[in-house]
Amino acid sequence: LVAFSIITVLFLFVLSCIAFGSFNNKVLKKSVIESRIFFYVMFLTAGLYIFSSIYVYKISVFSSINMVVLCVAFVIYAIFVMITLLVSFKPLTKINKNAKEVAKGKKNLEFNFEGALEYESLSDSLNAVQQNYRENDRKLNLKENLYQKFVPKEYLKYFGKSKLSDINVGDNVQVKLCTMFCDMRNSFYSSETLSLIDNFELIKDFINEITKIIQNHNGFVDKYMGDGVISIFEDEDDALKAANEIAKQIDYKNIVTIGKESITCGISLNSGMCIVGVVGENKQKQFVIISDVVNLCSRVEQLNKIFHTRVLMTKQFMSNLKESYNCKYVGTIEFDDLTGKVPLFESLDAYDDGKKALFKKTLQEFETGVRLYEKGDYAKARDYFLLCIKQNDEDMLSSLYLSKTKQNMSTQLTFKEKSS
Repeated sequence: LVAFSIITVLFLFVLSCIAFGSFNNKVLKKSVIESRIFFYVMFLTAGLYIFSSIYVYKISVFSSINMVVLCVAFVIYAIFVMITLLVSFKPLTKINKNAKEVAKGKKNLEFNFEGALEYESLSDSLNAVQQNYRENDRKLNLKENLYQKFVPKEYLKYFGKSKLSDINVGDNVQVKLCTMFCDMRNSFYSSETLSLIDNFELIKDFINEITKIIQNHNGFVDKYMGDGVISIFEDEDDALKAANEIAKQIDYKNIVTIGKESITCGISLNSGMCIVGVVGENKQKQFVIISDVVNLCSRVEQLNKIFHTRVLMTKQFMSNLKESYNCKYVGTIEFDDLTGKVPLFESLDAYDDGKKALFKKTLQEFETGVRLYEKGDYAKARDYFLLCIKQNDEDMLSSLYLSKTKQNMSTQLTFKEKSS
């Protein structure tokens, strides 16, 4: 009994070191929790065994058989406690697994841990966390959908992102884009003849119509600018087809809306390398396109007013077209603040079949007259423009060139008279 008691005391000492010493903090903290609890329970059991042995010795019933029985009982009890703890704490393995899934960001989990009340409470807490995750996702998706109503989500593919919230101020990427400026021509006149509400309805219908056409041709609107839009395409053919359809759709709308003010528009097309970036600050971010491509396209659109044209495009844009279209050369323009000269072309497909046939009939004469004009041979150029006007009295661009030709010829004549 003395020897067994010494062994038991040593066992208690080892258990104490394991349960309360540094070994517990360094080793068992990384092990499963039921091992630690098992040691605590065995600590109490061993103490109970010692006191039971002493009690048996005092009442003089000690014998080797009793000692063996007590040892076997102690071993059986220890095994029983271990099995009981393993079964009781079995849900901890499932809890640990689910907690790792939550840490990875999974948000569609359902927790149901059977066992003690603490496990049920833990299940409720984790389910509440999952519910909060889902509610936050719902709010984020709602905000994302709200953003997309005001910010073109098509820009996301250039950044390789799926959500607008993933884009940060300062992000930028270099891509090749086609830009299209479309402006309503007589909105200023309409604002003087119509009420504010009627004028707004007119512009709203105009914007709505051209937006649908742009989207149907794989483009998207970058900005709405009062009575006009700036739209973006990746393919020149899509952009030109959209521009031609817009012009024809406006003609159709003017026919079916008898008695209302006619709508006209000017469209310009250009393409090239652009920087797409995000500016602003975290509470108000905005996509911008930084490139001379956009600036030039804006300038070209204004020339529609002077040339009385519908769809103007740069040579850079036209050279990237894959399909064949009816176009004519209208001249080379040099802007004061832009380096180099910019050859411009008009799309004849933007007109109805009757007008397009007339322009195609005088296409060669017109382009010849323009090239002669640019060379300074105004006398020959005048003859070609007169021929164009004779066959098509609605050719406003030929009339403009004819007027400029006469002015230049008059200037030359005056200069020669002064020289003589």
